[in-house]
Amino acid sequence: MRRLHLLEIEDEPWCPRAIRDGATDWLHFLANAHKGFNVIAVRLREAMRRVGSDRIVDLCSGGGGPWQTLAPLLARTGCVTVLLTDFYPNRAAHERVSTASNHRVAYVSEPVDAMDVPSRFDGVRTMFNAFHHFRPHDARAILADAVTKRRAIVIVEGADHRLLGILFILLMPPMMLALTPLIRPFRWSRLGLTYVLPAIPLLCLFDGIVSMLRIYSPDELREMVASIPNEQSFEWDIGTQPVQGSPLGLTYLVGVPREPAG
Repeated sequence: MRRLHLLEIEDEPWCPRAIRDGATDWLHFLANAHKGFNVIAVRLREAMRRVGSDRIVDLCSGGGGPWQTLAPLLARTGCVTVLLTDFYPNRAAHERVSTASNHRVAYVSEPVDAMDVPSRFDGVRTMFNAFHHFRPHDARAILADAVTKRRAIVIVEGADHRLLGILFILLMPPMMLALTPLIRPFRWSRLGLTYVLPAIPLLCLFDGIVSMLRIYSPDELREMVASIPNEQSFEWDIGTQPVQGSPLGLTYLVGVPREPAG
């Protein structure tokens, strides 16, 4: 099944903020309840070690991503601080993640463009479940910006198979109906947009299916990397990672600057 870049409602500026934030809150809850992204911790720590940084700059953070569980896991193997950024910052969610982490996780209140990250945000760049939102030209620009500014980058998508991913997404609405009351902090608006007017489940169903059609395969990621100017100045690791207890694995890309030639 080849990649299709269809419309995701969440990406559109006209998407109501309460519905967008409800969807990203759900994805944050799901990522930290299942802890599937934790399997990338070893590769992420190795990238941090190689560039000598204990700081992570997370791009397109949405509702906070997997950092509620991933940051404490990384902290077991060394120091780590995480900076959450997004073009549409969900400030309430980012503040909540920051507070829960004893401020190991911080956030940026203003919009940050993943294709042109300000140089002052130094550290290993990460992106979880967001790279597929970008068309090939823009996705390439994200990688090229990291190469130009010599910032290590780790990109992770929450599926390694488009068809299996779509089958999983079809199960999501009943999961949301069962689990939404467990999402914290409690919000009446979230309940109303889930049970009275089911805008959040419908958004997650539609955008989830489109997301699976948009995910870049490892071969597509390798082709993209090969087209980046000066890509040979980085070492690239691209592949899939099984997740224990899940039929879906992860697709990942790790790019780390090479040591300058002596």
